[in-house]
Amino acid sequence: MHLNAKIFKVGVPAVLGVALLYVAGCGISFNATKQGFVPPEVSAEATEKDRALIMATGVTYALEQELDSVYGWITNDLCFVPNLVDNRSAYQEGVIYATRPASDMVAKTVARVGERDTIDPRLADATSRYFTYGDNVWGFWFIYDCEGKYRAGIKGWQDWAAHVGEQGRTGAIYNVKSDDVYQILRYCQHMTDYALGILNDTDMGHFKTDNNIYFAKGVAAVTANVLRAIAAVDNSVAERGGAENLTEALRRFDYIQEFNPLYTLAGGNVVGDAMVPNHVAALARHFDVASNRIHDMLASMEK
Repeated sequence: MHLNAKIFKVGVPAVLGVALLYVAGCGISFNATKQGFVPPEVSAEATEKDRALIMATGVTYALEQELDSVYGWITNDLCFVPNLVDNRSAYQEGVIYATRPASDMVAKTVARVGERDTIDPRLADATSRYFTYGDNVWGFWFIYDCEGKYRAGIKGWQDWAAHVGEQGRTGAIYNVKSDDVYQILRYCQHMTDYALGILNDTDMGHFKTDNNIYFAKGVAAVTANVLRAIAAVDNSVAERGGAENLTEALRRFDYIQEFNPLYTLAGGNVVGDAMVPNHVAALARHFDVASNRIHDMLASMEK
């Protein structure tokens, strides 16, 4: 047998076997129940730098969690991995989708003195250059892929927090007003309502159900982290918005992260089967309660 033919005969099955093992590993290693960001207790003596670090972590925690996970960011992997391991890919797409407006909102509120003040260049780059990079862009060597861009954005947030209160060219500002808290809570409600709208799609079939569920879970992961962060650094969230509202909203976000059925079903939808459970409706109920609680917090803060 010709040497090239032998190489082809042995090499192709070997490559296919490795690819199959990789795809199986991606799927098996995916943990849909993620531990959310738990901010440290903020004392009265906490510095602005301490509070800034909590906000920076709240914005980027879920994204960094995915980048550091086993097999990392898979939505830009080759060999059709995102299509074959769609639950994990959909979750990561939800994470970056919610991280982009979170970065923009927090950078425009807590990281400057007023609306006419300039945005910190590190946060402007994170929002407008790095996090906006397509989630499926693949690169190598000198060409940045999306993973490299996202890590650069996270580093920008960490650098900003590390230099809060310092003078000079690298110094940074941390300034939280009641209007800032309100705007961040509005972001949380908007993201929650957006995910709820995806889950309320009545044309959703069984094969689309899991993608929508895990995308919504990715959105919720970022939203919950931002809510926990702002509640930790500013007491007015609980005092003016209502401690009961805050507790219940966060409890529902915990339920959303814990939601992980063995197989997702679209029972009761137009294209679903009324004889099987409706996992979409079950998850949407938690989003609905969380949204209502955040709405009540906003209404209380308007008084």
